[in-house]
Amino acid sequence: MRRTTIVVITSACLALTGCSSSGEGATGAKAGTTPSRSEATYTIKDCKALLEENFAADTNADVSERPECQALTGDEYAQVVVDVLAGRKEDILDGAAAELVYEEAWKALDADAQALMCGLMDEKGPGAFGALLSVRVMDPSVDTEAMAEYLYAEKCED
Repeated sequence: MRRTTIVVITSACLALTGCSSSGEGATGAKAGTTPSRSEATYTIKDCKALLEENFAADTNADVSERPECQALTGDEYAQVVVDVLAGRKEDILDGAAAELVYEEAWKALDADAQALMCGLMDEKGPGAFGALLSVRVMDPSVDTEAMAEYLYAEKCED
């Protein structure tokens, strides 16, 4: 999730700073050129749908060069990215808050306990370890399976 948040924020920053409606960083149709037939068939809605799809699949990336987005100006593309992120604002904030809880829980463990946790997740899987955590974590707002998956992906897998 942390990587997702970083990728989303990085993509947004790249879109907002690296893509403008004029200059070298501009993407999309160039002044004085006629878009090809394939470019002309896509709309802003198509680009937004692609970005939404990528966000839902957790494969966030700059798609400004994809056919669905290529004909957009830099400003149009940046606005689509902003719209997609704004629509996911609650998800992003909730994910960041959860990651803070997970990070603090990890930091509270000594190195031996961290190694033991990773070993158990290697052996039984993060889902099974998350179920075990649910018995120990008394805060019902903490999704222990998501916590185990996050810690395994971010702290245990190298």
